Amino acid sequence: MSGSAISTPNAKTIGRFQIKQTLGHGAQGVVYLAHDPHLDRSVAIKSLQLDSLSTEHTQSLLDEARTMSKMNHPNIVKVLDAVEHAGNHYLVLEYVEGSTVADVLRDKGCFEKFEAVKIAIQILDGLAYVHRKNIIHCDIKPSNIMLDKQGGAHLMDFGIASAAGTVRNEPTGTPRYMAPEYLDNHEARATGDIFSLSLVLYEMLAGKPAIEGKSVFEIMHKIANVTIQAPSSIRPEIDERLDDIVMKGLLKSTDDRYNDAAAMHKALTDYHTPKPQPGTLNDAGSKQRTLDFLLLRMQHKTDFPALSQTISTINRITANDDESIHTLSAALLKDFSLINKLLRLVNSSTYGQFGGKISTISRAVMIMGFGPVRNLAITLILFEHMQNKAQASELKEEVVLALFSGIMAQNIARTVGSGNAEEGFICGVFHRLGRILAMYYLYDESMEISNRVQQGASDEDAACAVLGISYEDLGIGVARAWNLPDLIVNSMERIRDHAASKNTDGKNKMLVITNLADELCRLATATPPQDRQRKMEELRKRYASGVSLDIREYMSLVDQSVGKFVQESALLITGSKKSKADRAIRDWNKPGVSASEDPDLTLAPNDTLEIAFSATAALAAAEDPLETERDAETTLTAGIQDITNTLVEDYNLNDILRIILETMYRGMGFKQVLLCTRDLSTNRMQARFGFGEDIERQIKTFGFPLQSSPDVFQLVVEKSVDLFIADANAENIRSKIPEWHRKTVRAETFMLLPIAIEGKCIGLFYADCAKTGQLQIQPRHLNLLKTLRNQAVLAIRQKR
Repeated sequence: MSGSAISTPNAKTIGRFQIKQTLGHGAQGVVYLAHDPHLDRSVAIKSLQLDSLSTEHTQSLLDEARTMSKMNHPNIVKVLDAVEHAGNHYLVLEYVEGSTVADVLRDKGCFEKFEAVKIAIQILDGLAYVHRKNIIHCDIKPSNIMLDKQGGAHLMDFGIASAAGTVRNEPTGTPRYMAPEYLDNHEARATGDIFSLSLVLYEMLAGKPAIEGKSVFEIMHKIANVTIQAPSSIRPEIDERLDDIVMKGLLKSTDDRYNDAAAMHKALTDYHTPKPQPGTLNDAGSKQRTLDFLLLRMQHKTDFPALSQTISTINRITANDDESIHTLSAALLKDFSLINKLLRLVNSSTYGQFGGKISTISRAVMIMGFGPVRNLAITLILFEHMQNKAQASELKEEVVLALFSGIMAQNIARTVGSGNAEEGFICGVFHRLGRILAMYYLYDESMEISNRVQQGASDEDAACAVLGISYEDLGIGVARAWNLPDLIVNSMERIRDHAASKNTDGKNKMLVITNLADELCRLATATPPQDRQRKMEELRKRYASGVSLDIREYMSLVDQSVGKFVQESALLITGSKKSKADRAIRDWNKPGVSASEDPDLTLAPNDTLEIAFSATAALAAAEDPLETERDAETTLTAGIQDITNTLVEDYNLNDILRIILETMYRGMGFKQVLLCTRDLSTNRMQARFGFGEDIERQIKTFGFPLQSSPDVFQLVVEKSVDLFIADANAENIRSKIPEWHRKTVRAETFMLLPIAIEGKCIGLFYADCAKTGQLQIQPRHLNLLKTLRNQAVLAIRQKR
């Protein structure tokens, strides 16, 4: 036994032992540090306060001491001798130099999870030994577990230990660590020691007791009746497998708990030191071995990295807002790491009492609670902190594509009326699960697969050759191991037959949606513009029996998904301009590729904002305006930085929107800029505030009813597309400019940037110049203007 000195008594001896200091107080007496001069070693001496006990009880304790002296186990503090001195009885114990678990918890707060597991394994080894000797400890708690300087754990203080089956008149021990059945019948059983050890393990992991209360009665009531929350609810980095082990040890019924200490010892040992799998990853028939290997590596490696912008957004969300769950869910949905972490956690047995399987993030947030979800998010490693930069870059490519696939599936689900759009988003993201996990956890193997694909092999053949399993089967296997809902698992299968599906009923519904979304993503990012129409028609025919949409609606789906992706990714994905996938998605709307507009609303090639630089280059003055461009870029960039800094603080939404308007106005030299918002009571889009000449009058008169009419303003609102009109008097566009604009504004060049939330336009930015040719937009200015618009979207979402 050991510990820090509490006091130093007057020098004395007990028998031949020289007392050095007091170490602590046990259940049945005081513990001293002493020196044994005969063997020249330190020992711990514990007094047995027997004077107030009956002769029978005294004899029982002495018999127990004799039994304990025969115990010889490295994780049990040994009884070396028993002495009588001045009418008092003492036990001489092995002295272990170190600290108790209680000391460490007090100083550090908690243990690293594998350190805690290692300690529990050692104590369980000792318990299995004493249980075989028919002895029950009855007082396992942090202060009774010694940790030596070599990392060894030792169970001590058997002062109230009993023979198995002993029934006391009343419970003795420490209430906070008693088992429910011991409180009920006071019987010493091995299952009670397992429950107590599980409480200690919980406390080492969580940094706080599993059971707390203001009185002994309240604590005992909770032990007997209240369900204990999993340690991951306090420390989200605790994985679900370890959660399950701890929580099984804390089940109320002894029939549901571990049968004995050896059973829990094996569960923790398998977790702490997984057995190596035979063979290599690319052995023939190694599907299960590869899956098992991946699951074990995921267990012992950090979770998939998260996007720093997502974490920043989550940190700004406050828990006292009625809309916080919705806002938090929306932020979480943008991050692959958080989606898979939350869904696999909420579908583990830890949360099984909620019934059914959870397939949406919003439901997961409601079940787990705001605080635990935020805590989980901030513990994840960030892409920026990954040491392997090449791997980080490849992973970002996949995360970009997963986000785009999720957005596409969400839009398809809405369009075909297939239930929960959020489920569509999640299923779309998980369609690439196997590929993404392999790239993070099996990076070298995934690079070999990529090399084989570049040499002409298919994805499936290459993955099977290297891993022994396809990416598809790997992702499905992991999803099943995570206990994810069948809706998600079934949607991850790839449709291989020529006719995609005959219907979208039952489980086929989401399967068709996610497969179509995946193929549309591939079309949008990897098909040359001249081939898109043909490929789109082939897709339409293939999925015609399951998705009843015409070619125009297919093209509109891609247009909408690209638009939403641009909005979502602008502030969430750092370095997106360097991402090949990001550029490929944004290139969808480059010249000559759009075919989704109604023929009556088709605009000239130089009228869309995506290709504004083409039109303005032709209209630019002969003199190179380099200095002006630099000034514009400096102003726009500085404004974006100011807004970014403001968004992390408490802000007024109108102030943010005014800063955005002023930055646009001063940076680009517009004649005027206006913010318009949708008025639900009148069904109009109406100007609210702005900057420029005669702006007060313009605010009062600038507005238009939301109705079906073939003009450019209705197009922007209905389809949430960015629009640039280089020349409002051009023959091919003149009829699309509404009369109210010609009469009240009289601007020949103008730009519209819609503000869309969840695919619905709720407002727009308008900016103009009086004469054709006055507005010159360079590509870098275009990106900065869109970033300002996206900052407005983010600010509105956070306030909602």
